Amino acid sequence: MQRKIFKDGLIVDVCRQRIFKGWFSVLGGRFELVEEDDITTNEPCEIIDLGGKYVVPGLIDAHMHVESSLVNCRSFARAALREGTVAVLQDPHEMANVFGRLGVQFMIEDAERQPLSFYCAIPSCVPTTRKNLETANAVIEPEDVEELARYKNVIALGEVMDYRGLLNGDEKLLKILQVAKEKNLLIEGHCPTLSGEELSKYIFLGVGSDHTLMNKKKIAEELSKGMCVMMQEKSLSEENITAIMSLPDRSRVLLVTDDVPPTKLVDGHLNKVVVEAVRNGWDKLDAIASATIRAASYLRLKDLGAISPGKRASFFLCEDLESLQPTEIYCDGVPFSQLRFQAVKSYLEKFFISKLLSEEDFKLTDVDDGVRKLNVVVMNQNNTFTDLVKEEVKIKSGFALGNYVNVGVFHRKTLKGHVGLLKGLGMQKGAFASSFAHDSHNLLVVGKCSWCMKRAVEELFKMGGGMVYCDRDNLVRLPLEIGGIISDREVEDVAKDLTKIEELLKESGASHKNLLTFLTVLSLTVSPRYKFSDLGIVDVESCRLLRNL
Repeated sequence: MQRKIFKDGLIVDVCRQRIFKGWFSVLGGRFELVEEDDITTNEPCEIIDLGGKYVVPGLIDAHMHVESSLVNCRSFARAALREGTVAVLQDPHEMANVFGRLGVQFMIEDAERQPLSFYCAIPSCVPTTRKNLETANAVIEPEDVEELARYKNVIALGEVMDYRGLLNGDEKLLKILQVAKEKNLLIEGHCPTLSGEELSKYIFLGVGSDHTLMNKKKIAEELSKGMCVMMQEKSLSEENITAIMSLPDRSRVLLVTDDVPPTKLVDGHLNKVVVEAVRNGWDKLDAIASATIRAASYLRLKDLGAISPGKRASFFLCEDLESLQPTEIYCDGVPFSQLRFQAVKSYLEKFFISKLLSEEDFKLTDVDDGVRKLNVVVMNQNNTFTDLVKEEVKIKSGFALGNYVNVGVFHRKTLKGHVGLLKGLGMQKGAFASSFAHDSHNLLVVGKCSWCMKRAVEELFKMGGGMVYCDRDNLVRLPLEIGGIISDREVEDVAKDLTKIEELLKESGASHKNLLTFLTVLSLTVSPRYKFSDLGIVDVESCRLLRNL
């Protein structure tokens, strides 16, 4: 094995949260010697001068979903590694919700061929809930968890999103958690509204983390009750960070991405979350620790997370810690330019519909023209929380006059569905259709015009799934050829199509802080507080269906 020596670097020591000028050697893809000051060896070997650049341990994303970037593991790995991320824990619950165990196996097999280290969490809630709130496309059974746990890099059970089902004693969900415990898997959580005794019971049943929208009180309670608190970008408020920095122990506070759309992935990954945290008051070395050594400790990865002897030599160089923008990346001692990213040919069923919908199918379900008192889902501009009002609305030809849009969700196999009202989006024309729609990924259509909605859906069917925006003058497509969920194209190409769709949506008047994320979460039946399914409007907290009237 050839030894390499890297000299004259500013080494970021995340264990003691300091920076020191030093050098290190790499042997067999691992750090061998890590020393301060000048080189003391005269052995003949390759010497690489770092020129005083910062040397940062490769970042570790402890909670994320590859499919949210709308690409396969190959494309994702290339983009994320460029930004300094060397390992992730992926929860492929989008593919699982469409293809079950087979979808998870595909994502594991795709991941195994990449230089980025993919660890896998087995999706726990497929379907998302078991309360007949929507028509599911797949299921993960306790037997599937047992089988998938045999894969080498499967280390966790994915986020238990059906927290109400768990608290209410759902037998299948309890069995899934029992299998996970027997297999010594981490059990990831998702509990946006739990506190007090309910949160305690949730943790008692085995859940160890939460990554949902945080506030000061929630952070304190979850940490006190032993949870690992994961901070997404949306939770990095100055108030939250002030609370975190006041803690005597931050070892169970991590920085994660969760979902990164391709339009953001082209500009950064976990490094940008760290930068945002620092910008809002998080100490920079502490923030880096929450994306490296603390994540490695939580995931039980003993050979990653720090520049230390014996650990894998996965690191990056940067000019400054404020931007944390890598100039060079090494993965197990190999520079980025020499890494190989291999594709796996999809063996999953394509998105295909044998019949077409008519314009009538996109009009409000069971609502006649005239002034009607209806259940209306109300959005806000900042996050995916939604509320419900019952108000009088003037209906004409199946659509409401004013700042309302029709939201239709149709089962991807039978096309049976329901259309309800959303208030506040601002959309004045056109339609948006998507076969990527959390979490069951049934067909989602949002629009102001039945002709545009029908045309958008027809184009979606023609290209085998994806996203489409259509109005009387424009038609933009984003193909997602692998099951209507992800693409095997490069992230940059997918991002260009997505940007065009978002630009046209904004031209139509639609607005939201994270517009496309909000739209694709409209059918997520565990996302507070009211969402849409193919069966009706979902009251998430009460686990019940509502109709329009």
